[in-house]
Amino acid sequence: MIKVIGIGNRLMMDDGIAIAVLENIRNKLKSMGIAVIIGETDFQFCFHQLKEDDFVIILDAAYSGAVAGNIHTYKLQEAVTAYGETNSQHDMSIFDLMRLHSKPLKGYLIGIEIAEAGFGCELSEALKKKFYEICLEVERNISEIVKEVQNARYFSE
Repeated sequence: MIKVIGIGNRLMMDDGIAIAVLENIRNKLKSMGIAVIIGETDFQFCFHQLKEDDFVIILDAAYSGAVAGNIHTYKLQEAVTAYGETNSQHDMSIFDLMRLHSKPLKGYLIGIEIAEAGFGCELSEALKKKFYEICLEVERNISEIVKEVQNARYFSE
């Protein structure tokens, strides 16, 4: 099964961008047969929702110094192997669990470049201005990944 997991902290401004985007596109993803998991900061819950034959797309905030709102896509196995290089606040914990338990998961990490992470319940102005475009681009990326998965027959149902 294809599963999309949103990780982030709604109380830390842009750190919650993945949650906001996933909530916005959730119905579209479900109509495509994709399971949607809003994990927030509970990476252990997220990890335990995964089965070895799942194809996983993790959506998270990222900071690499690029323009706020930019989307970065990494193969999940590469991200797990080099988890410190993605500059995601949350990937270390869930990726550590993946490495520790040796779950050979297939999938992608989609990182959304943030502008600001501080205490606050709203996104920064930079991400608010681009929110609709970010949602469209993430949805487009997920659709492309799903087509790739279906063409490659990564899993059986």
